Amino acid sequence: MALRVCSGLLLAALAGLGPAEGQAQAVMRIDPAHSRAEFGVRVFLLRRIEGRFDYLQGELRQTSPGHYRIHVQVAVQSLVMRQPDHARWARSEEFFDAQRYPWIRFEAEDVAKSLLRDGGELPGWLVLRGVRQPVRFEVLPARCPRPGLDCPVEAQGEVERSRFGMDARRWAVSDRVRLRLHVVFFPAVDAAGAEG
Repeated sequence: MALRVCSGLLLAALAGLGPAEGQAQAVMRIDPAHSRAEFGVRVFLLRRIEGRFDYLQGELRQTSPGHYRIHVQVAVQSLVMRQPDHARWARSEEFFDAQRYPWIRFEAEDVAKSLLRDGGELPGWLVLRGVRQPVRFEVLPARCPRPGLDCPVEAQGEVERSRFGMDARRWAVSDRVRLRLHVVFFPAVDAAGAEG
């Protein structure tokens, strides 16, 4: 399954919105109304079916000067697809298994501020269907001076679905799934909840 992720979480780090030394940690929370995740998978080697997750939550938290921790959760039940029967199948136990595993999670530690601005490789952990595996995504270069606020932060990558226990219909559905994340943040708040 090729998982292509446009991870908007990284944007806040490059924006330089973190607090100065001695101040509380800055936290950028995902704006669910303006963020989304998309996925695509090939069937019968030729045709690609695609879907969109309309609800994301999570945060970008400064852990030290110039470094951040990212946490993103995608609600599997928020999946919509052009064909309703495709969406029902994708949410079923054969694929994402939304009933038992309602969230897809991505976490990354020690993310440098420059990565959000310039793009590059983002190693982290993906939790899908209750299975946690290391993954590497590519953060795309920012298209604006304040990524995540003035434009989405985007990331992309690929994973094999079989690594996450998604073995159904191997004869018809590719092992690679694409997931794209477009993430927008609310303005930074400090640990006490005040805007930064």
